[in-house]
Amino acid sequence: MAMNLEGKKVYRRTKSVCPECLKQIDANLVLDDLDGNPMVLMRKKCSEHGYFEDIISRNPPEYERNQKYYHDYVTIENKDNVHDTGKGCPHNCGMCAEHKSSPCIVLIDITNRCNLACPICFANASAKGYLVEPTMEELRMILQHFRDIKPIPPVLLQISGGEPTVRDDLVDFIRMGKEMGFVQIMLTTNGLKLAARNGPQYIKELHEAGMGAIYLSFDSADDPEVYKKVRGVNLLAQKKRVIENCRKAGYVGVTLVPTIARGMNDHQVGPIMQYAMDNHDVVTGVVFQPVALCGRVDNEQIRELRYTTSDLTRELARVTKRQDTYIFPIPAISNMTKLMGWYDFAPQFSMASHPDCGFATIMIPDKEGRWHGIEEWFEADGFIKWTDHVWGMVEKGEWPNMTDKFIAPLAKLFGEQVGNVINQASDFAYRKAIKAYYMAGAMRYIKGFDGPVEEFIPMVLNPNITTSSQFFEAGKSMLVSSMHFQDVYNFDIERVQRCLVHYGTIDPDHPGKVLQVPFCAMNSIHREAIETKIAKAKYKVNATEINAKAREFLEKEVVGTQ
Repeated sequence: MAMNLEGKKVYRRTKSVCPECLKQIDANLVLDDLDGNPMVLMRKKCSEHGYFEDIISRNPPEYERNQKYYHDYVTIENKDNVHDTGKGCPHNCGMCAEHKSSPCIVLIDITNRCNLACPICFANASAKGYLVEPTMEELRMILQHFRDIKPIPPVLLQISGGEPTVRDDLVDFIRMGKEMGFVQIMLTTNGLKLAARNGPQYIKELHEAGMGAIYLSFDSADDPEVYKKVRGVNLLAQKKRVIENCRKAGYVGVTLVPTIARGMNDHQVGPIMQYAMDNHDVVTGVVFQPVALCGRVDNEQIRELRYTTSDLTRELARVTKRQDTYIFPIPAISNMTKLMGWYDFAPQFSMASHPDCGFATIMIPDKEGRWHGIEEWFEADGFIKWTDHVWGMVEKGEWPNMTDKFIAPLAKLFGEQVGNVINQASDFAYRKAIKAYYMAGAMRYIKGFDGPVEEFIPMVLNPNITTSSQFFEAGKSMLVSSMHFQDVYNFDIERVQRCLVHYGTIDPDHPGKVLQVPFCAMNSIHREAIETKIAKAKYKVNATEINAKAREFLEKEVVGTQ
């Protein structure tokens, strides 16, 4: 951290893009006051288009604490730099040599068609006037590209669009993804088709094919006007119908995904959390997404519109009434995910994103309607530090000392007495020793054995997607997180280079190859250029007509809608 930029504290110097010409430019993240309030600001200047400023955080102490959690893990060995533009990051995505992480999640837009026309959508076919829809063989090629990543391919597949459910072969695609080795398949949807009269049967078919989670856009729990503004049509009853249909289908695994816009639905954080609590038999998580700003916005408007993760953590603390209001950024658990994958051999992945990308925590609702934080059962900071220590041992190949005065009394609970009998030439024995050592030491940071601890210990003893899912599906624990996707105003190349969510699309310039593009780079920089090249037909339905059809569908197929 420095103090030599106009006398201000400089948190980081990075690269960004000019919002006008998208040229790579220098940027600084600094501490300064706006209207008497201390904030973390991004400041950058384009030689042609001038000065730009954006709000990164309204809580500088929280931001400074988050910066401790930088974790780089394995990157991709077999990168294919298809586009060397000479313009540098983020213009060389392909995947290029500058990327510092390997993706955990593959994201594929299987169509840009949609049965809605939301004004805030990244991929609005009706507004753009063209259709992009990969064939099944092209989709197979994209999946195979990611499965071939070395040394660690991603095991999570997220299906998006447009609206994926408008494709009649969605069930077949999910089945194909499962057969090709994706352990968890997530469906991003507006829920319109899932809310229909035959929704329960459709949900069963998707689940039987391999769908593990439904990511349901959910911008309001009790205010119809929000949906009219954000989505162009009142969808409140339809959203609730999706939950009812999942319940009828016996399906557990819905994640509510609210896009939060300042001044539009930031008042809905509390009602959405309450709705998740009330429907915890079906809903296993809430992933908030502060809205990305599209179009031309001046510095004054940015201050009015920007909603940050710091705004969200403060609002979550207010509505959940928790004592500890700090929420760890996603990479804080990076070494835990590495360790769990390592000692169970597979699947291996790491949440080594940039700390500014978002946060994640576990919250537990009780029968009296109160929220509890995971920190009530775990000393989180100590647990994270212990995990970092043990992973450091693995990286160095160090053997644990099972006679340590803190470890020995507990080691017997979690493995054989490895201190004296293990064969140090055995990789299997080493993994068993590390597992026993890690769990024994972790016991120091557990405050009680009720609540989420009952499901947490089996997950760590036998880490896999099944035990992880059971941790949330057991009815006690709920994932609450945020992914703050970037736009051209707050674009930070350091974040993009550590992105864990990568789009896959056919390369329009080399049809036999696949382009792999980090999420924020795709939506802020590359999407329009890629899609206009591969567009297959004109899409001649405008937004008014699409939303009129949506209303007609709701009235006909969804009981009790308007």
